[in-house]
Amino acid sequence: MSSRTAILFALASLLLLTWLTVALRYQDIQTDLEQRVAQALGAYAVTDLVVEANGRDISLSGEISHELEPVYVGDIAAEVWGVRTVGVQGLLQRASPLDRNHPLNPRFVTREVVRLGGDLSNPLDAPTCQRMMARIAAASSVRFEAGGATPMLESYPVLNDLAAVAYQCPDTRLIIGAHTDTGQDRDFKWRLSQARAGAIERFFYLAGIPEERMQVVAYGDRQPVASNATPEGRAANRRITFEVLPLD
Repeated sequence: MSSRTAILFALASLLLLTWLTVALRYQDIQTDLEQRVAQALGAYAVTDLVVEANGRDISLSGEISHELEPVYVGDIAAEVWGVRTVGVQGLLQRASPLDRNHPLNPRFVTREVVRLGGDLSNPLDAPTCQRMMARIAAASSVRFEAGGATPMLESYPVLNDLAAVAYQCPDTRLIIGAHTDTGQDRDFKWRLSQARAGAIERFFYLAGIPEERMQVVAYGDRQPVASNATPEGRAANRRITFEVLPLD
């Protein structure tokens, strides 16, 4: 190796080392900023949000109390030293005034919800979207906590897959239906199906599906697909359905 080649190799190695050092340090700074923002929000009892830093710009996503305004939460984050801007478009107020731990008030692990984004150059039409969502829903059913509207963590992958398909169909509207098995308290079964359909709608919203594109329908136990006389039949009747229609 000539002295000239050796010098060039040394310079290239130095540049690479410098770049790696800067990149790693940049990541450390972003992680520190995310942690400090989360701590500041926690001091105001605002928890379970996803905090993402892009340089000094912060984006917040997840559910907040129906009593809180997204702008107020953003102001808390903006007070943290080092933060330049705060995006609150991903924040969703809980619509229900029910207690946080009420079974019909769904809870979400927002860090497990895949946030969708980006332009769609080849959107899917309604029939294609319908077929894809029906196939996913048939392969793996959405499961909820017993007697409640909170989706089980094991169902997050299928919900993320369903949301990803819905996102690829921007010129459609989505009707989310929830069905239950038969029970003595039919009023509760209807309210349960209403809450579960609403939970799926809110999951999709957290993933990036516009709220105006979705509609929820509570069917209760009115449309069984199997006998409620057996455990297997009751399990089949507890289901979520999706109807994809073109925009009017």
